[in-house]
Amino acid sequence: MTGQAAKYVGRLKDKVVLIVGGTSGIGYAVAEAALEHNAIVIVAGSNSVKLENAVTRLKSSYPSQSSGSRLSGITIDLADIENLETNVQSVLQFAANGAKINHVVITAADMMPPPPSLAEITVHSLERTSRIRYTAPLIFAKHLPKFMDQVSENSVTLTSGAHGHKPDPGWSAMIGYLGAVETMMKGLAVDLKPLRVNVVSPGAVITEVVREMLDEHYDMAIEMAKEKSLVGSAGTPESVAQAYLYLMKDQFVTGTVLETNGGLLAWQLQGLAIRWAYP
Repeated sequence: MTGQAAKYVGRLKDKVVLIVGGTSGIGYAVAEAALEHNAIVIVAGSNSVKLENAVTRLKSSYPSQSSGSRLSGITIDLADIENLETNVQSVLQFAANGAKINHVVITAADMMPPPPSLAEITVHSLERTSRIRYTAPLIFAKHLPKFMDQVSENSVTLTSGAHGHKPDPGWSAMIGYLGAVETMMKGLAVDLKPLRVNVVSPGAVITEVVREMLDEHYDMAIEMAKEKSLVGSAGTPESVAQAYLYLMKDQFVTGTVLETNGGLLAWQLQGLAIRWAYP
């Protein structure tokens, strides 16, 4: 029985998992899940204080799984376009640590307040979003073959969002990048084959950042999320993290968008829309 159980539960044991955007929200939950599966985890984020806090929390929660060099962190600013290629290579080299990376998960996003209206967007704001959500994952993919074997046992998982398929009013400035990530993923799945490339598309997920952004509107937003959901609730990072685990573990899935949104795309709701930042 032990051997049979390890065939499934042990699929990520001792695999090197790099999580870009792993200091909070969905990325942090993926880091927790990977540690629970006895993977070697590297989290990357733009804020050094948040990174240090995240690593400390993970070590406290998973002392045995994170012992020695099984958990580490590194900073990277995905919006720094001039140094992006150098920084990406540094992160990949750090994660590989003289060996090879097995899985890369990118959940990083420009977690700003709800997107500006069409009349309020600026070239600068669009460029920053583009760098983080589209350009950075593409540059990671460019350099991955130096640090990751292109085999079906390995994977890259990107992140889009349900707004790309069912936009609420005011999301014109953002949804193009969500769709672009999904389209780019299909090209990368071809160019990097047999390395697997997929996308997770979350719906409304309550993270620490979203809580802060909603502030006094939090309770109202939660009720609206419940009304839009076929499962009667908003998403949690812990639930959505399961989608990333599946895409890492299923060696026969590539070129796929995995939806995790509580049935949002199957549900029609009249009335006001929730305007918060998706992961």
